[in-house]
Amino acid sequence: MFEVLSDPEIYRYLDYPPPPSVEHLRSVYQRVVSRRPLDGGELWLNWAVCPHGQSPAGYVQATVLPDGRAWIGYVLSSRYWGRGYAQQATTAMLDHLRSFYRVDRFLATVETTNHRSIRLLERLRFERADTLESARHRLSSTEELFVR
Repeated sequence: MFEVLSDPEIYRYLDYPPPPSVEHLRSVYQRVVSRRPLDGGELWLNWAVCPHGQSPAGYVQATVLPDGRAWIGYVLSSRYWGRGYAQQATTAMLDHLRSFYRVDRFLATVETTNHRSIRLLERLRFERADTLESARHRLSSTEELFVR
């Protein structure tokens, strides 16, 4: 995953920097493996996306809330963009969240200029949130909320 997360192309739309070292990334993953944040009110789920048994191409993730909602995200190395892996992996994650965690509402934020990610969300039947729902969340001036 260090190689995936070292791809400068993916940081055009992300609000955090690449991991500074393999050791740093390892410590982050050790905490994430617990599946629970420090306050214990949410459930963190993360999956590496490994096409056809290859090394990781990226990841999909969800933060499952106690009220049946989940925030979802995905990051794939630019080498894998446009091949359908993000759609396949995200679809599998949504199905899993619905079946095993009874999630009935999915939320995702995206930068307004990230047209590739917006098209993916639209293919996954997400819709832009209305103004009222968007106002309930702390979005930056460059983010949009999508819901399903």
